[in-house]
Amino acid sequence: MMFITGIEDTFVANQDAFSNRSLDEYELTGHYAQFETDLQMIASVGFPKIRYGIPWYLVHPEPKRFDWSWVDRAMDALQQNNLDPIIDFIHYGTPLWMDNAFCNADFPAYMVEYVHAFLERYGKRVSMYTPMNEPFITQEFCGRKALWPPYLSGMDGFAKITLSTMRGVVQSVEMVKKEFPQLFALHVEASGLFLCADSALQPVVDRENELRFFNYDLLLGRVDETHPLFSTFRKAGWSNADFGWFRDHALAIDGFGVNYYPQLSVYRIQGDPSHPEFVGVYGGLEYLEKLLAQYQQRYGGPLFLTETSINGPVEHQVRWWKESTQFCQSLAQKGMDLRGYTWFPAMDLINWDYRTGNLPLERYREPMGFIQLSMDAGRQWARRLSPLAEEMKRKLLPSGKGERRR
Repeated sequence: MMFITGIEDTFVANQDAFSNRSLDEYELTGHYAQFETDLQMIASVGFPKIRYGIPWYLVHPEPKRFDWSWVDRAMDALQQNNLDPIIDFIHYGTPLWMDNAFCNADFPAYMVEYVHAFLERYGKRVSMYTPMNEPFITQEFCGRKALWPPYLSGMDGFAKITLSTMRGVVQSVEMVKKEFPQLFALHVEASGLFLCADSALQPVVDRENELRFFNYDLLLGRVDETHPLFSTFRKAGWSNADFGWFRDHALAIDGFGVNYYPQLSVYRIQGDPSHPEFVGVYGGLEYLEKLLAQYQQRYGGPLFLTETSINGPVEHQVRWWKESTQFCQSLAQKGMDLRGYTWFPAMDLINWDYRTGNLPLERYREPMGFIQLSMDAGRQWARRLSPLAEEMKRKLLPSGKGERRR
């Protein structure tokens, strides 16, 4: 079992029209200034691998020009701390100059150019990468809910963003497989389980569950007239040629990432089928097993739990760490092709509501990491390792040896 952590790296750099706030987690948590401290603290806990995001909008400030000055220093710090990065190329946002964001007609080409430029510079320091983190969330927030640029809505918007983003993923992976074949593509998706007690809502439940699998089905070239969502996307504007393009460019997926938060990944659907209400349900280990089993049955593997953690008191975090790591290891021992476990994030994050809110920054802190943030008198985030970190060390660092467990 590969143990991984990561730093929350959402980069929605466009300011909200009403709050004038943007959402750069590295800026909001002070990681740009304190990355050396953060990486040293993570290494001290014993994690050998880290999901690490690149701020595309900063390194690509204008067309055809890249600025790697901060990334150079961060990559050096990763190497100095013996942290093997899983590079997260896109974590929701695009460069500010890119008109219409993910709907830009040249988005796939821009994505390929960016990934290629990074790997030309740092490819020998990297063994794994994630082309796009949770494409479903990008499609949902940018295309169906109009929360992030380009602010589209409904299934029409969702279909447009899906077509563009997944073409970008496919073309980027094709380029990497050709020019950097030694690299392992760990795809990461936002998983979810949707339930209902009312049979009238079952079509809604079925659609929502299928949507969470759609991107992987698409990458594998499995979406044709027999797919449960074929007619949905056809009605939303996809042509037969669009579906055919993905079948012609089917990928062999190196690793299937599944993200699961017991407080955020399971929903009960209720109310009127035309205006359904989504109510969060605490999932725990029961639904984690159901979810992983569904991915195993549908795709085989290899599977990775690419994000999990729990929000709340440290004792709750410690319990989830113990329960979930032991549970995942037991699933692997029983024959599931489950190769990785990721506690995400390593450090407390800032809730995305900050971008549209007006409260002080510290009011949006989410206590999910083993590195705890607290606002000091100078309005700077102070860092300290929580008791969760000590519990993690017991598993990751064999007693008395100081060596990481892989």
